[in-house]
Amino acid sequence: MGTVLWANRLDQGRVVSDQSDKIALYRHAGKLDKLSRSLHTIHFLATHDTTDAEFNAGRRDLPDGVVSTDEIMAADGTWVSPSDAILMMEALIRHIVRSQVRFGMFRNDAPDIIRELEESLLVARQAEACSGRFNFSVVL
Repeated sequence: MGTVLWANRLDQGRVVSDQSDKIALYRHAGKLDKLSRSLHTIHFLATHDTTDAEFNAGRRDLPDGVVSTDEIMAADGTWVSPSDAILMMEALIRHIVRSQVRFGMFRNDAPDIIRELEESLLVARQAEACSGRFNFSVVL
């Protein structure tokens, strides 16, 4: 598996992940960040947490007594308001569909981008419903 994003919600201090590989969102994160900035929403890259990637790449060791990177992400990870994430993803979907934005030079990944944003939108809505938080974790 290559590097991907997973959509997560923080529910009462516990990380709940959809564990669905979002390859297109990771591959086109830079362009999605530029689009989100132009749409005046939270920046796409501001929703990314690198806790899992840092530990899996060997840059950090788990502290004694910690079983998973989820425990560290729950306490010290990058989390955003689900309402901000929802607004950003809805704006991106609308803009990509209406403007027929292309992703990729040889193949258009726009359908994959839309599908992965819609999957992530469900997680953000679940986070909002439980008064939690939202993020995309970078997973190696």
